[in-house]
Amino acid sequence: MALVKKNGFHLIPFIVAVSFLLASCSSLPIIGKKEKKKTEPASDGKTITIEEMENIKGVNPPKAEPPASAKKPPPSQPPPINLPPPKESRTASIPRSPSYSLPPLSFVQMEFKKKVVVLDFENKTTYKEEKIGETVAKKFSDRLESTQRLVVVDPTVVTERLEKLGMKSEKMSSAQMMKHAYQSLGIQAFVSGVVTDVSLLSSKASETSDEEVTFATSKVELQLTDASTGNLLRTFIGRSPIFGTRETGKSSRSNAVLKAIDLCLDEMMEGFLRHVALLDWTTTIAKIEGGSYYINAGRLSGLRIGDTLEVFEPGKEIFHPSTNLSLGWTTGKLKGIVRVTSLFGVDAAVAAGVQGQGFSVDDVVKATSQ
Repeated sequence: MALVKKNGFHLIPFIVAVSFLLASCSSLPIIGKKEKKKTEPASDGKTITIEEMENIKGVNPPKAEPPASAKKPPPSQPPPINLPPPKESRTASIPRSPSYSLPPLSFVQMEFKKKVVVLDFENKTTYKEEKIGETVAKKFSDRLESTQRLVVVDPTVVTERLEKLGMKSEKMSSAQMMKHAYQSLGIQAFVSGVVTDVSLLSSKASETSDEEVTFATSKVELQLTDASTGNLLRTFIGRSPIFGTRETGKSSRSNAVLKAIDLCLDEMMEGFLRHVALLDWTTTIAKIEGGSYYINAGRLSGLRIGDTLEVFEPGKEIFHPSTNLSLGWTTGKLKGIVRVTSLFGVDAAVAAGVQGQGFSVDDVVKATSQ
């Protein structure tokens, strides 16, 4: 009995140890079935602890919410679109020059129209057989007339009138002839030009069609000359867009070239009109008969019955002492004022004296100062 108690006393620690071991083992996962536990973010929201692995620290900031202004509006309310004012669509091979605003036509009609002579253009292209220069000059003349802001005078008419006045026949492009045209006929400007390039590219419209497709480009230069001095005022250059004209059919080549030239002239028109507007409008007294004064301008130039005009002595032409280039004409002495009493012919008028006396043929006539 004593032995049993003694042995039992020794077994008690062993039993307690086994019980503790079994209790601790019950919390361990079964082998082969690893228990997965959800990872919980640490208190700072940045450290993540994964059981049975090393602690890994990483930064994963929360995704920023887009601002309210960047969120798309609901489909029923599309965002507004602010379109610019409509402009003429045009493809250009070079940056376009700045555009210039012109006065409205109603305002221009109140002014007297300046007379311009358009000479034939020189053809420097490889198409020497074609009358490209004459074609461009005719097209430009038609454009100027369509603006109703200028009077385009045929160069042949100018030559004939100057010859009747006893002027020596010279090239109309010479400075001397231009000055005669200014003094005797009231011509303000001369226009000449050069067609420097015309390029064509033709091909078949498709493999199964014999119809030809042609693209054309061109380059044209204009020279604006002041008739009163014979000096070149400005050179304008117009280029058509690269492959900007596409024509098909039998006449595709000629149609493409004509359209390319039209684009060149359109490119220069606004700047040309702006510079012509800087020239002074003047004309002359062509004939005196009794108390009637016949003026070298009339209906075509914009004169109306009742218009008053100032009459001056012919001024003096001033030349630069070093270059001998004409600087322009001084304004002569004011003689008086005349009023238009009637219009006749294509572009002539009759005026009566209102103030002053001693008017003579070739006296300079200008619009009354405001």
